[in-house]
Amino acid sequence: MLEKDDGIVLRTARSGETSLQVGFLGRRAGKIRLMAKGALGSKSPARGLLEPGNHLEIVYYFKEGRTLFFLREVSLVAPASSARDSLEAMAVRLAAVELLDQVCYPGSPDESVVAVAAAFLDGPAPEDPLVYFLAFELALLGALGATPDLAHCGHCGRALDTGVYDARAGASFCRAHAAGGGESITLTAPLLEAVTGLMQGSLAQAAACRLDARVRKALGKLLHWTYTFHVQGYSLPKSLNLL
Repeated sequence: MLEKDDGIVLRTARSGETSLQVGFLGRRAGKIRLMAKGALGSKSPARGLLEPGNHLEIVYYFKEGRTLFFLREVSLVAPASSARDSLEAMAVRLAAVELLDQVCYPGSPDESVVAVAAAFLDGPAPEDPLVYFLAFELALLGALGATPDLAHCGHCGRALDTGVYDARAGASFCRAHAAGGGESITLTAPLLEAVTGLMQGSLAQAAACRLDARVRKALGKLLHWTYTFHVQGYSLPKSLNLL
C-alpha cells in the first residue's frame, strides 16, 4: 500500500554501495525508517535530497507489521538552507534534528511536533543562533505538552514577577515558598520577560531576537533541566559543541 507524507529527515546511514537508510519524522506516520534504494546513484532523483534537516514530501510502500519501509518518491519542500550561512546556524539546526530524533518515538505521530520542526528548520538566518535554538526548545516543549508554568506560584497561585523554578518538580514558586536545590533556577524579571516574549512570538520573530548573555545562559539551563526531568530520551545535543 502506498502512503504519502511530509516531514523532516532526521538521519541517514549508507546501506550497500548506493542505498540509504533514512530516519524520517512524518506528520502522519510519526518517526519511521525508510530504505531509499539507489539514492546515492548519479541518476537518482533522490540524490542530495535525503539530508538531515531537509523538509520533504515522500511516497513510500507501507506494510503492516514492518519497521522498515521502502521509499518510492521524494520531493523537496524546503531545505535547511540558512544552516549554511554560518557554522553556528548549522550547529543549532543539527542540534534540533538530534533533539527530535531523541524525543520522538516510532508509533507516536504528532503533527504539531513536525509543524514546529518545519517552522524552525525552514526559518530565516537567525541574529543569535543559540537564542533561536532556545526558542525552538520552548516551542517543542509546548508541542510535547511539557511546557513549565513560569507565570504562577505552584503553592499559592500568585502571579510571578520573580521567583524560583524547581526543574525536578516542574513548577515555579514565589520567593516566600521557594525551596533550594541543585536543579533550581532563579527567575529574574529579565528571564521571565525573555521567556514570555519567546513563548508568545513566532519562531520567525525569535530569529531576530538577541538576549543578554546572562539571561540566555539562565534560559538554557532552565530548558536543559526541564528536558532532563520531563522528556524521555533527552540528552544535550552533541551538535551544540560546535558553538
